[in-house]
Amino acid sequence: MEQKSASVWKSSLMSGIYLGIVSILVSVIFYVTGNPFSKIAQWLGYAVLIAGVVFAQINYKKALGGTMSYGQALGVGLLTVVFASILSSIYTVLLYTVIDPSLTEQLKLFTEEQIVKQGRVPEEQIDMAVEMSAKFQTPTMMVVMGIFGGALIGLIISLITAIFTQKKPVDDFTE
Repeated sequence: MEQKSASVWKSSLMSGIYLGIVSILVSVIFYVTGNPFSKIAQWLGYAVLIAGVVFAQINYKKALGGTMSYGQALGVGLLTVVFASILSSIYTVLLYTVIDPSLTEQLKLFTEEQIVKQGRVPEEQIDMAVEMSAKFQTPTMMVVMGIFGGALIGLIISLITAIFTQKKPVDDFTE
């Protein structure tokens, strides 16, 4: 059985665009309902990422003719999430700078609430902790963290899902 050739870049780009659009739609739904920082949104985002990576790996395996190595599965999964992260990061910048600039302040207040709720930080250090986290909540840092964080999460997800989506070719021995 001969393995077909398919471009990992083209396959990952298309899957990444689909995954990015779905991730943006999930974000828009939670933004419109007034819950942009909810834990459910985060967990649903992870579920969407996992499903998107598996979808990309399965589609790439089909394009290769039904067989795919672990490395190929890992590569297509990782690249898919990187492309989706780039698209999501562009949306995030637009959301925080153009669509609703007040979200930056809302995020700062939300972060302060979470720090106080956890109770791990002494009261005199809460302002310092909020200021420190605010440095990472600028649109530029959100893009950088979104892409690199997405790549890291994509790597972890792809390392795991590639185990299940790979399919080694069966050697035919004819004598």
